[in-house]
Formats: sequence, structure tokens, C-alpha cells
Amino acid sequence: MKPVLDVFDRQILEALRANARLSNLELAEIVPLSHSAISRRIRQMEATGIIRGYATRLDATAMGEGMRAFAAVQRQAHVPAIDVARALEAIPGVVGCWIVSGDSDIMIEIAARDMADFSATMLGQIQVVPGVAGTRTSFILNAVKER
Repeated sequence: MKPVLDVFDRQILEALRANARLSNLELAEIVPLSHSAISRRIRQMEATGIIRGYATRLDATAMGEGMRAFAAVQRQAHVPAIDVARALEAIPGVVGCWIVSGDSDIMIEIAARDMADFSATMLGQIQVVPGVAGTRTSFILNAVKER
């Protein structure tokens, strides 16, 4: 059964999406509930899987990963997409991996220090994964919005 979210749950989630480090007291200043009610709701949303975890957003350039790209991956028809996706997501430079619909089977996000690092990852690791038939890459020029 799909959990039902009320207006307060949605306000809590939006506030945490903007800043996952907010305390329950800080959330109580945003959402018109007591900090104990907020705590109870957060625990419930964690238990039901609505909140799957908390993440830190990193500055890719400061981390030495100033180059980002998306690559659309086509797989060989006889190889299951999930098998190719699991092999791709295990590659250290791959920071996101999705099975998608459309012209491609899988979309990956790649982080690299520079073009040499990107080329080594693409040519030496991604394109040699069994089942990969081809890739099309688009480099990220400017991040307008990231969550």
C-alpha cells in the first residue's frame, strides 16, 4: 500500500530536500508542528522508505572532478539492461546510473578530473563492459539546478 503524505509531511520533505541538516527544532520553525511531532513523522517516513537516506552535495571542482558528462548507453539486445547497468555503476567515475526508455537503454553520469581522465574512463572502462554496444556523450557546460 502506498503511504499517504499530508501537507505537513510534504512541507517537512521540501525543507529537508533543501537542507537535510535541519534539526527538528529548526523544522518546527518552518512547519507548524512541534519538534516531537516532526521527529515522529520523520521516523515514520524513514521506516516506510519515503526518506531513503541523507546525502551531502559536493563541489565537483573542489573535489578534483571539474568535468561532468552524461552518456547515453546502448546495450546489445541479448544482454539484460540490469546486468549492463550494474557493471557500469561499479565503475568509480560513474556517479549516477539509470535504466531509461527511448533511443538508449541506460543513462550514466560521469565525473572526471579532465579530458584525459574522462577518456581513460570512457575508453578503458565503460566501452569495454560486456553488453555495451555504443555510447553518446554530452558534457555538462553549466549546472543550472542540482538537488
